[in-house]
Amino acid sequence: MSTNKILTFKFPLNFLFIVVLTASCQNSNVNDSGIWIDMNENENYTARHECSFVQAGDKFIMFGGRESAQKLDIYDFKNNFWTSAKSKAPKEFNHFQATCHKGFVWVIGSFKTNNFPREIPEDNVWLYHPPTEKWIKGPEIPENRRRGGAGLVVYKDKFYLIGGNTIGHDGGYVNWFDEYDPIKNTWTILEDASQARDHFSAAVIDNKLYAVAGRHSGGEGGVFAPLVSIVDVYNFETKTWSTLNQDLPTPRAAPGVAVFNNELLVMGGEGEKQGPAYKIVEAYNPQKGHWSNKADMHHPRHGTQAILSGEGIYIAAGSPTRGGGRQLNMEVYNKDKPKGEPLIASVLKSPSSVEIMRGLSTSIEIKNEGGNTGSYITSVKLIGKNASEFKIESNNNLTLIDADSSFNIKVKHLSQAPDETANLEITYNGDVKEVIKLTSK
Repeated sequence: MSTNKILTFKFPLNFLFIVVLTASCQNSNVNDSGIWIDMNENENYTARHECSFVQAGDKFIMFGGRESAQKLDIYDFKNNFWTSAKSKAPKEFNHFQATCHKGFVWVIGSFKTNNFPREIPEDNVWLYHPPTEKWIKGPEIPENRRRGGAGLVVYKDKFYLIGGNTIGHDGGYVNWFDEYDPIKNTWTILEDASQARDHFSAAVIDNKLYAVAGRHSGGEGGVFAPLVSIVDVYNFETKTWSTLNQDLPTPRAAPGVAVFNNELLVMGGEGEKQGPAYKIVEAYNPQKGHWSNKADMHHPRHGTQAILSGEGIYIAAGSPTRGGGRQLNMEVYNKDKPKGEPLIASVLKSPSSVEIMRGLSTSIEIKNEGGNTGSYITSVKLIGKNASEFKIESNNNLTLIDADSSFNIKVKHLSQAPDETANLEITYNGDVKEVIKLTSK
């Protein structure tokens, strides 16, 4: 294991970048009924596995996987029915833990092909913006850190990518740990975890990240073994790794993972032997330091995500058997009372024109308002007749701006000539543009 080796990469300015959806509602200390409830929605969605299932505002989104990977299925929980998004994902994303943040869905640490057993990791970060149904290509992931089948979490507005596999199901499992900062647009290599693992999910409770379950796909044990029983724990405050004193009682790969009542729930998964997937649900209580059993799911499954929303954990799709397979069968643990508000796109507001004193710099304030989601700026550039006589001095490309906040762009006029003009063009949230006319005075 490498220790205290931290490398930071600043993404080049010509790369785009990504953002995430608002996190699913997480309510602590609700009454636990201890039961699973089968949903009765119209099931007008694709049965799939090795997919992601996330909440975006008042909708659940399922996409990726082995089947119809580029199709996005949308569950409207207020009206209890499924529809399909108009736009398709740009790649066949599979084996990934999509994560929601600031009104965007983030895809980081995914495979981009479905060619078993040597699926290829995706080169870039991607985001989906539900209010506009736009996909945005983010920055390149450093070449030597690309992998699929990894765990992804958000902590204090930064993304943390753990584990994964560099060559699909043919070996290449890693214990890497990385930090991605969407505000500064940096990628930092952090200290490795104790265990290499893929086919798993990660979660955060308080100030700690838990990497639980998974396996070494394509190693000496073949595609489905060995499984990883050790649970790695990263303390964000002390910046150190440790392991739980008690291993995961039932080692498995590709379970659903969620935090409920401050416990880490591990649901379903697949084992080493051929046969049905698991229905078992095991919960780790950090305060008590031990595992307990919850009620089994109604449907065995692996290869999908779980959503914590309101007072329940929702899970759907996944394979009912080890390896390939597919199903629908959405069910919820505890109560079917999801919570979430509609996502409304924010809009950048700026002065229509700005005068700049000859040979001097000025700072232009841009506000992000009118919605409840962030805005992602992909580029800020100068265009027009005298564009070469102006210079952008601040670096605002590839930056995430929170809702109801503002930022500044610093621009300098380079000559002593009056009445020179250019347009400052800001592109954000895919293809939205805000243009400011600049004039030297």
